[in-house]
Amino acid sequence: MNFIKVKKIIFLTFAVIASSLVFAISLSISNKPEIKNINIDNITNFSFNTSIEAESNIPSEPSNKSTFDYKVIGYRSGGDDSSVILKKGNNEYVVSKGDKLVGKFELIEVNENEVIFRDGEKLYKIKNLGGK
Repeated sequence: MNFIKVKKIIFLTFAVIASSLVFAISLSISNKPEIKNINIDNITNFSFNTSIEAESNIPSEPSNKSTFDYKVIGYRSGGDDSSVILKKGNNEYVVSKGDKLVGKFELIEVNENEVIFRDGEKLYKIKNLGGK
């Protein structure tokens, strides 16, 4: 093979690649962004209307029935580093030992058989089915 022909082919290949890159850069420089003006209404002009009927449906006294129908879906048992993952409806909660669930139920103990919460003097025990 002729060394000069191979050198010309390689040079021509690099020249084509370089020219296509220069063309792409020149296109990106010439394309300017289109800036549109967006008109947003003044946020301070909002007014809120409340109805008295909606407020009358709220019970005047809180219910004394406290239901504790959470399901254990995961746990980590390890002394002071224990934590539990609970589910109620579509909501999931992660509670560490000593923390309170929804500001009311304090997590006391986590072991492989049960999870114990306390609300004042009441104790709530849940069977631990998280790892089974």
